[in-house]
Amino acid sequence: MSSWKLLVEGKDDQDFFNAFCTLVIGKDKIDIVPPKTLDIDSGDGWSNLINNLPILLGQLKNGDTEKLGIILDADYPPDNSGGFHERYKKVTEKLAEARYKIPTKPKFQKGDIFNHPDGLPNIGLWIMPNHENDGMLESFIESLITDVTQASLLQHANQAINNLPTVLFKPQLHTSKAKVFSWRAWQKKPGSSLARALYKNILDRSRASDFEAWLTNTFK
Repeated sequence: MSSWKLLVEGKDDQDFFNAFCTLVIGKDKIDIVPPKTLDIDSGDGWSNLINNLPILLGQLKNGDTEKLGIILDADYPPDNSGGFHERYKKVTEKLAEARYKIPTKPKFQKGDIFNHPDGLPNIGLWIMPNHENDGMLESFIESLITDVTQASLLQHANQAINNLPTVLFKPQLHTSKAKVFSWRAWQKKPGSSLARALYKNILDRSRASDFEAWLTNTFK
């Protein structure tokens, strides 16, 4: 078990970021931690991530955790306390309670790394998709699909969603998720994971240079 932790929202995020960290930082160097692994009585999701954050802050203080990064979705306002600025506020309030220094404004598109006046380890924060706009992991994934064939499949997924006879999901909140899940269903191996798409170079990591730089700096 590594003393470097990356706190994420759930299992799908855990699989994807485990692959991303393996490619960028190295295999098994970082533990990808969903909220449920911190508290068996809680579930996953952004609210449990924030509620369970003090557990990892305590581990930083006692030395059990040496480095910590946090990734969660911005989602969309006004639903469920969504939107980049609201999610940023909720996370940084927890960090401020632990006396981490919070700047007057986020480092838009670059990700934040907060330090502590008493010399406790820094904490990195990235809010999907790009640490500025509203959205989610799937919005980030869309930005990494550059291959002509793959982009055409994504566009077809978008057209299919636009032509649905009945829309059961909330379009503002979950269109990106529906689009990416449809795109995954049409791969050579239908339903391929996002981690596999990353390992197979179906996703273009060069389009994620700001995120990759933040990840590297958080765990350097």
